[in-house]
Amino acid sequence: MFSLRKTGDIWTLSYEVSPLRRLLLIGAGIAGLGVAMFQSINAGGFDHSTFAIFVGVLLCLAVMAYWVASDAASTVVFDLAQRNVRVHCERPGFGAVRSYAFSDVAALRALNRSGETVDSWEAWLELRGGSRIRLGRESEDRNERVRSYLADIRDVTGIPGA
Repeated sequence: MFSLRKTGDIWTLSYEVSPLRRLLLIGAGIAGLGVAMFQSINAGGFDHSTFAIFVGVLLCLAVMAYWVASDAASTVVFDLAQRNVRVHCERPGFGAVRSYAFSDVAALRALNRSGETVDSWEAWLELRGGSRIRLGRESEDRNERVRSYLADIRDVTGIPGA
């Protein structure tokens, strides 16, 4: 869920992931592993079908872990006085806080990501060098709030976007 906090010349756009959502994803992975172990015990041994189930469950857990980690919390601080942006993200591999001048930022966008079952909006910070930083994702029914936050930030900072 996105939130925007304005404190003088410091505007902070935060994205937090619901603890309930993480708990549900982790619970589903553990349940899948539990089912595979239960079937293994009931089958009376470890055969090829049990191995196939374990491999399938472990692959699903790996995909879920990546998905959960890619949806980690992020914070973007827009310092209007210093005219710079500081980005902190809890995604694995993101590293230390990154800082950019407003002139280094090519765009601040909200993009619609349509899937087979769910539509969502993702907020992206695009840099002049061509790299992009994903800030977070909101469901289709909450898109107006994040889009209005980004529009407010673009108006004050002069950063372009769509």
